[in-house]
Amino acid sequence: MEKKKNKERIAVIVQCRLSSSRLPKKALKTIGDKSILQWSLDAMKKVPADCYYLATDRDSESALSEIAKKCGYEIYAGSLEDVLDRFCDVIDISGADVVVRATADNPFLFYEAATDLLSLWKEKNASSQIDYLTYRGLPHGSGIEILRAASLVEAKVTTKDPYDHEHVGPSLYNHQDRYKCVFEDAPEKYFYPDLRTTVDTATDFLRAEKIYKSVSEKRRGKGPFTCGEIISAFEKPGIKKRIIFVPSVDKGHGTGHLRRCLDLATELFADILIPENASLEQCTELVAEAKKNGLSDSQILTALPEHGNYDFIVADLFQTPESFARNLDPNASVISLDDGASDTDFADYLLDIIPSAETGRRANLVEPGFIPMPKRKKSGLNDGLKIHTAIVVLGGEDPASLSFPAATALSENGLYVTLVCSDEKFVPDMETRIKERDCANVKVCGPISNLREKLSDYDLVVTHYGFTAFEAAGAGCAVILLPTTLLHETLSKKYGFVCLSSEEIGPQGFAEALKNPSALFKKEISDSEKSLGTYINELCKGKKLLCPVCQKKMDAQDTLVARVGGRTFRRCRSCGMLYQSWTMQAEQTEYNHDYFYADYEKQYGKTYEEDFAAIKAQGVRRTGYIDMIFHHSHSAVTPTILDIGCALGAFMDAAGDAGWQVYGLDISQTAVDYVRNTLHFPALCAPFPKVDFSSEFGIETFDAVTMWYVIEHFQNLDSVLQAVSRIVKKGGVFAFSTPSASGVSGRYNTQTFFEQSPSDHYTLWEPSRADSILHKYGFKVCRIVPTGIHPERFPAAKKHGWTKENFQFKLLESASKMMKLGDTFEVYCKKIK
Repeated sequence: MEKKKNKERIAVIVQCRLSSSRLPKKALKTIGDKSILQWSLDAMKKVPADCYYLATDRDSESALSEIAKKCGYEIYAGSLEDVLDRFCDVIDISGADVVVRATADNPFLFYEAATDLLSLWKEKNASSQIDYLTYRGLPHGSGIEILRAASLVEAKVTTKDPYDHEHVGPSLYNHQDRYKCVFEDAPEKYFYPDLRTTVDTATDFLRAEKIYKSVSEKRRGKGPFTCGEIISAFEKPGIKKRIIFVPSVDKGHGTGHLRRCLDLATELFADILIPENASLEQCTELVAEAKKNGLSDSQILTALPEHGNYDFIVADLFQTPESFARNLDPNASVISLDDGASDTDFADYLLDIIPSAETGRRANLVEPGFIPMPKRKKSGLNDGLKIHTAIVVLGGEDPASLSFPAATALSENGLYVTLVCSDEKFVPDMETRIKERDCANVKVCGPISNLREKLSDYDLVVTHYGFTAFEAAGAGCAVILLPTTLLHETLSKKYGFVCLSSEEIGPQGFAEALKNPSALFKKEISDSEKSLGTYINELCKGKKLLCPVCQKKMDAQDTLVARVGGRTFRRCRSCGMLYQSWTMQAEQTEYNHDYFYADYEKQYGKTYEEDFAAIKAQGVRRTGYIDMIFHHSHSAVTPTILDIGCALGAFMDAAGDAGWQVYGLDISQTAVDYVRNTLHFPALCAPFPKVDFSSEFGIETFDAVTMWYVIEHFQNLDSVLQAVSRIVKKGGVFAFSTPSASGVSGRYNTQTFFEQSPSDHYTLWEPSRADSILHKYGFKVCRIVPTGIHPERFPAAKKHGWTKENFQFKLLESASKMMKLGDTFEVYCKKIK
C-alpha cells in the first residue's frame, strides 16, 4: 500500500484474544447492550487515524469478525502467543508508520486522552524522533500506547524475550539503549492513577457493569463514554472500592441484618453475598423489594469469591462463625457490624450500632445514632398513666414462637393488642388460634409497611433486642423485650430495657412489668440520626497496613492489641512489633513554618527556636552516649554523623560542639533553610531513604546516624532500617528515640495510651524487643535509656495523690528508670556486621 507523502500513516490496532485463563471469552461479555470488544472498538474509532484493525489469533477470528465489521474495523488473525509478530503483520498489510495500540479488555478507554497523546506524538517528533509514547497516571485500563512501526518491525527481530513478544510495548521501552521512549505525566483531567477500569477478573466485570449503570442513569446520548462520565462513576463508593456486604441469612437471626445490608449495598453500589442455601424464609421477598429500590442482579453473589477480589468485606452476621472468619481474605479490610461473637479479632474495624454485650472485646466505635429514629414521636404518656394499647412485633421472624403467648397475656391484662405476623400467609392460622383463646381485643395482621413511623400509634411495643426496640424508645413508647436468644436477653438487660424471661411470658409476668410504667421508658435515646451509608463510605477510604518491619502479606491476622476510633493495633506474629494494622485516612502533618513556630508555641508555650537551648541540652546528653560507644576520640579523622529528621538542628549543634562533622536531613524546607542559613551546617530537604548522599554530601557512609522521634513515622520501616544499615559504617552507631508502648502509660492506662498515640505513628516500640528487631539489620543494642519518667501516672500515685515531696513518689521515679518504664526511651546500638 502506497504511503502518503510528508504525512505519517496512522493505524489504530486493537488486540484481542478469547483464551484468557482468568476470565475466558471476556471480550464477548456484554455490558449494557454491547460486548466489551465493541465498547473498546467504538472508543478507539473516535481517535483520528488512517485505518483501524482488530488484531486477533486464528482460533478467535470467527467469533470476532462480525463485531469488527460492524464497528468499521479490518480484522487480521495471526499468532496467539507472539502478539508482536501479529502487530508487525498488520503494519506490513496497512503500510502504517505509527501504531496506536489498545487492548480489547478495556471497555472504558479515554479516547480523548488518546487523541491528545497523538497530537503530542506529532509535536515531539517534529523536533526529535521518538519510538514510544504513553501517558502515566491514567486509570488502569483507560490508557493506550503510540509506537513507531519501523521500530516494532526491528524489535521483532532483535529481541528474543517472550515477554516482549507477548506484550508488544516492552519490546521498545525495555530496550531504551536502542529506542527513545517517553513516559509523559497525563494532564490533570486524565490523571487518576488509583482508579481501575480494565476487565481482567470476574470482580472487574462486576465493576464495569456498575460503571455502565451509573453513567447510563444520567446520559441520554449514545456512543462510547467520555472520560468525564467514566471518572464521575467512581464517585460511587462501590465502584471506586470493591465492597461486598455479608449479612446473616440464617433462620433465627431475624431479618434486620439482611435488610440493612440490602439497603447499604443499594446505596453504595456495592455487592452482597446471599448464598443459595439461605435458610431465612423472608430472603426472597426482601431481595425482590431491594431490586425494586435499585439493587441489580449483578450485585448479588451466591458464593464468596476467591481471595483478592474485594478491598472491603462488611460482615453483618449476628455472630460470625469462627470457620467463616478463618476463611476471609486476610488482605482485605474486614468491617464487622454488631457482631455478637466472643472472638471478633478477625475484624479490622468493629462497629457496634446496637450496643453489644460485654464479650471481652472493645469496638472501634459504639454509635446508636446510626439507628434511624422515627420522625413521629409519642407525647403525653407520663408516669401514672395507664397503658392501653400494645403492638407485638418480633421482627421478620419469630424464632422462639413468643408472639402468641405475649399477645394473649397482654390481652388478659386488658390491653388492646396488635399482633404482627412475619408473613401474610401466617395470619389466618394465628387468627384461628386467637379466636380459640377468646381474645377479642387482639388484632392480627401481616407485616406493616414503614413500621418505624407507626410505632407511636401504640402505648407499648413488645419486641426483641434490636432496631425496633431502639426505634420504639425513640418514638416515646414503653418497651418490653422478649428473650428470643440468650444473647438478646443479655443485651436487653445490659442496656436498660425491661426484658421478661421465658418463664415470665404470661399474664402474671406482664402484669408485674405493667405495675411500674415509668420503668418501661428509655429516656436517653438520642434524636440525632447519622447516616450509616455515609460512614461506611468513609471507612472504605481507610486502609490495611502491613507490619512496618516485616512488610509481608498475611495468611492470617496478627494478634489484636487495641481498637481506638479509626485505628486498630496488632502485634506482628513474626517480629513482635506493635503496629497500626488498620487506619482511616489521616491528614498528614505539614512540617511548615507554623509547625516549628505557631503550632509549637500553642503546645509548649514557646516556639521551637525559643526552646532551642533546652532541646540542645538533650542533644549534649545524647552525644555523650554516642561518644562512649564510638570512642571517636581515638580516631585521627573527624567522625561524621547524619541526623535524620533534624528539625532546626539543635542536636546537630550539640554534636558539632562535641567534634563531630554533622549533616542534616529533613522533609521540611523551613527546617533545612534554618540549619543552612543560621547554623551553617550542610542539610538536605528530602524524604529518607529516597536520597543519594554521595551526590549531595560527597560521602556515602557515616560513623553515626540518628533519628530523634522520627522512626515511628515510617510505614515501611524495613526499607528505612535497611538503608540505615547501608550508610552506617561497621563499628558505627545508630541512635534513636521513640515513645514506649511498655512505659507506665502503656502498661497501666493502655486504652488511653493507644487513643492518644498520634495517627502518623505506625510503630510502637518496646525496650525489651528493640534488640531482636535491630539485630536483623546488623545492629547490637548497647544501651537503652528510659526517658519521659512520669511517676504521677502510676495508679497508686493517682489514687493516693502522691507528689514530688512524697517518698513513695520518689520510689516510683527510681523504679521507672531501673525497670525502663519511661513513656519514651532512647536506643543506642552498634553496627556489628
